[in-house]
Amino acid sequence: MRSGSASRHERLLQLFERHAVSARTAGLTRVRVEDDRLEGDLLTIEGKRVVNFGSCAYLGLNLDPRLKAGAIEAIDKYGPVFSSSNAYTSLDLYTQLEERLSQVFDAHVVIPTTTTLGHLAALPVLIGDGDGVLVDSQAHSTVHLGTQVLQAEGIIVDPLPHNNVTALREAVEEATRTFEHVWYLADGVYSMFGDVAPVAAVYELLDEYPNLHVYFDDAHGFSWSGPSGRGYVLANRPLHPRMVVIVSLAKSFGSGGSAIAFADPEDAQRVQLCGGTLTFSGPLHPAELGAAVAAADIHLSAEIDELQDRLRRQIGLVRKAVVAAALPVVALDSTPVWFVRVGGHAQTMELGRRMLDDGFYLNLASFPAVPAGQSGMRFTHTLYHSDDQILAMIEALSRHLPALVGEPEVVIDLTALEAGVQAPGQGAQGG
Repeated sequence: MRSGSASRHERLLQLFERHAVSARTAGLTRVRVEDDRLEGDLLTIEGKRVVNFGSCAYLGLNLDPRLKAGAIEAIDKYGPVFSSSNAYTSLDLYTQLEERLSQVFDAHVVIPTTTTLGHLAALPVLIGDGDGVLVDSQAHSTVHLGTQVLQAEGIIVDPLPHNNVTALREAVEEATRTFEHVWYLADGVYSMFGDVAPVAAVYELLDEYPNLHVYFDDAHGFSWSGPSGRGYVLANRPLHPRMVVIVSLAKSFGSGGSAIAFADPEDAQRVQLCGGTLTFSGPLHPAELGAAVAAADIHLSAEIDELQDRLRRQIGLVRKAVVAAALPVVALDSTPVWFVRVGGHAQTMELGRRMLDDGFYLNLASFPAVPAGQSGMRFTHTLYHSDDQILAMIEALSRHLPALVGEPEVVIDLTALEAGVQAPGQGAQGG
């Protein structure tokens, strides 16, 4: 198809491809690490050892000896793969993991192989004819993928401005008069910008509108926050009767797989039995199950409190450092995910290469991971990092950034920062 006559979809795909090819060519994405053995804070890229600020293993559990031992024992017992759909047979490790995660959530749990397959299993079963769907515009791409399946079935899906409580309330007010059930889909912690959902406001809406249901993807809030690691969404409140929360076990939890928490046991059973990807896709591999059971035991022990305390202290260190350096971060919420806005894709790639030259690997983020024209560098931090590594990386960012985008105009109220209040103008768009 000629570019001049390309459809909107084709033009967006072409833009996506141009960004993807250029970023890969620059050595910033699709990177193959060269390490013989992984260390939590370091990677070898193009023969050079660099500090890795692109990992989501926030609590440093993915290399924990107990998780390794659990994985090795499971492989020794069951082999590298159990070649059967869970619809027919599955390992008892599933039972062990379900029991433990049910304690973490105080809810009924179903275990998909990934959060993506979890969305594709749960959403078409939970949402049906006569229902309407509202989705945060910046919810994870895989949530939006799930809504495409719903739209193919004729279900109305309306995107909402990101984290805009006023727009959400107005949309809920209108939709609950039109549809039998209304579902709101959102993230708990947003994977690119590191900002958080207005959970308290959502709970208020649930109490106010009896036909409102909520589906939260808390993949990036699970494990490092909340009692027993139950996540950001459920950190200070129980699972609402009309709420479903899905999480990833492949990030802070350190193992692999996913989990969906249901307040209603009938919903859990229906998704378990009828969810397409839970029937026609393969199971978690034994190593993932063995590691996940070991990780769950850690989360159900007092050790999780100490790990979370250490990460919270580290998040505080990063917040103060990015403010002192006047970095144009999108959000200052207390999460281990940060986004420094640059603007142009080419300038962002140049920043990424300069950071690599200085010994730091960060995640380049461009369209469609973020809105077009809002490219930037995303970095995460974990308990593998030392304070000196974090401060040196932020100093390097602050040194290189002005030459690429000019002096950023960032005005932040330090008093509000100390009080834990996000400064005006520093939230994601629409907030």
